[in-house]
Amino acid sequence: MRKDCKLILVEGLCGTGKSTLAERMHRYLFQQGISSSFYDEGAEGHPASLNWHAFFREEEFKELLERFPNTANAIRSRAMKVGCNYLLPYRGVKEFSELNELYSELKSRELCLTDSPIASLSEFTYSIQRHWARFAELANTSEKVYVLEAVFFQHQIHDLLKHYQASDRQIEQHIHGIADQIASMNPSLIYLTQPSVREQQVWISSIRSKPHFATEKNIGFMENRKRIELRLLDTLPFPTYTIENVNLDWEDVFSKMVGVIGQNIGQNA
Repeated sequence: MRKDCKLILVEGLCGTGKSTLAERMHRYLFQQGISSSFYDEGAEGHPASLNWHAFFREEEFKELLERFPNTANAIRSRAMKVGCNYLLPYRGVKEFSELNELYSELKSRELCLTDSPIASLSEFTYSIQRHWARFAELANTSEKVYVLEAVFFQHQIHDLLKHYQASDRQIEQHIHGIADQIASMNPSLIYLTQPSVREQQVWISSIRSKPHFATEKNIGFMENRKRIELRLLDTLPFPTYTIENVNLDWEDVFSKMVGVIGQNIGQNA
């Protein structure tokens, strides 16, 4: 891995150990004297994820301000303008959560991981790519190495497939658009995988008590996701490393992760 790498992306399907191993990588960097920040996929204050962000077009945003005049200043101060549209982060915002009507509306207008997408495919893509651009601009002002889990592939492809029935080509364009925005961070991606998607989903279903993981529908979805992700790895404009965990040997996998991080990231590691 290049010495100037400021972003490590850890990806893979559910049950590959992404969260645990990504956090462990963050601790490893810290032990080597390298300033690092770790964010898992659900972290509050995540610098790149747009979960818990409501989407509004310009006219819709103006109407929101008119309907909630007493909260208008709080809305304006937190809203992010993206082209002609607005993203409004609302997680943990007391002024929003105390108003049931407002909070319900914000939740119903989620940009990501929602059952009823509000944004069109082009709006979804543009909003996310611009947000990654903001993240890269901010990150490049510090010396930190960011370790992010499940936000580059997993969340993007989940929504693109589930909500927009995106083609392989549309997914590739979306992911490459993000890759372009973060190029200045010289990222590297570690992809964790296991030989059988079916066995993997049945196993993770049992240990997490989530029976839907083991359904034929979910297994088929995950097999298709893996196909797309493996294909994308060969097209990204930065280094990618695939590590297969055949025997659920987490120590071996982590050792391989440290190996691909290399000798020179920030300082000799």
